[in-house]
Amino acid sequence: MTSDIGPETGPVLELGPGTGPFTRALLSRGVREEDLTLIESDPDFAALLMRRFPAARIFEMDAVGLRHLSLFPRPVAGAAISGLPFRLISPNKTPAILEGVFANLRPGGALYQFTLGRRCPFDQSLLDRLDLEVARVGHTFRNFPPATVYRVARIKTLGTYDWRFA
Repeated sequence: MTSDIGPETGPVLELGPGTGPFTRALLSRGVREEDLTLIESDPDFAALLMRRFPAARIFEMDAVGLRHLSLFPRPVAGAAISGLPFRLISPNKTPAILEGVFANLRPGGALYQFTLGRRCPFDQSLLDRLDLEVARVGHTFRNFPPATVYRVARIKTLGTYDWRFA
């Protein structure tokens, strides 16, 4: 889940950290605690995270609120990780969460989504609407059901216009 992320990534946004297993993995990979911004909706988990990771920025809120909240003065996060159960989240909330995440990611940043099962939790129509592409970057069969990690990123567009292909 965290293998593509390190100190060179810069600030990292984590959705639904729960008790912090991915947070600890990020720290062990060299991400500075001060570079972590954790979004947790459960008040008990948020309080636990504040005790475990006092230097991290912790917001007790629903990730849907990211759509209308700038966590940083400009998009600076190099990556976001999420263990949110998007298959159980209302389909009306998913676009708002993704828009909020990508509003806080700098160009080239990506969302790493952990999901149970082998199928991507985001419909292709939603990815197309938000100009996002997805790639499976990891999996484990030791989990039941098997778990998969997807990398979701903005579709790279051509930087220049070539009239020959218009």
